[in-house]
Amino acid sequence: MKPNGAQKMDLVAVASISAGHPFRGRIDPVAGAETAVVQMRDTSASGVDWTSCVRTEVAGRREPDWLRPGDILFPARGNVSLSVLINESIGSLQAVAAPHFFLLRVSRPDVLPAYLAWWLNQEPAQRHLEQNSQSSTLVRNIARPVLETTPVVLPPLPRQEQIIGLASAMQREEELLHRLRQTNQQIMTGLARDLLAD
Repeated sequence: MKPNGAQKMDLVAVASISAGHPFRGRIDPVAGAETAVVQMRDTSASGVDWTSCVRTEVAGRREPDWLRPGDILFPARGNVSLSVLINESIGSLQAVAAPHFFLLRVSRPDVLPAYLAWWLNQEPAQRHLEQNSQSSTLVRNIARPVLETTPVVLPPLPRQEQIIGLASAMQREEELLHRLRQTNQQIMTGLARDLLAD
């Protein structure tokens, strides 16, 4: 235990890790289907864009691992290995993760899923993944044992809540700045068009 009350352990000690849904072949849209499939292109730092998810039929002998609030998706492949938290915006939607994600579920009451998702995106965890991943010339692969041994530092719950509050505020500020930059660009474009029209 660290002086600040934080504990250090491997990821596998705080969360179960499983693979996404085992689709065979391409994930094609099916008209009228209810199940959403989260793929890499549907995720960003701010979460999942549910409107962009393909709707399809999910076949298989066993009941799929339906996504629920608190789940964390972590890409097994790709050059950006950022975890994404499934939050309340999923509502009552039936959704599964595509096969190139790991699905993480917190297994301890003293861990906030939002904190764990945040931690996995920070430099110490990212450095571990970078150093231990198998990279081809084009794409980086993270094997399950590498993800399982990712070091996690767990402060007490109140400190986790503080960190998440701060991270959320910074995310909102980033989004506001982005919108402001877009508005400024539109103003400048409009000004240039007006000058051209004159």
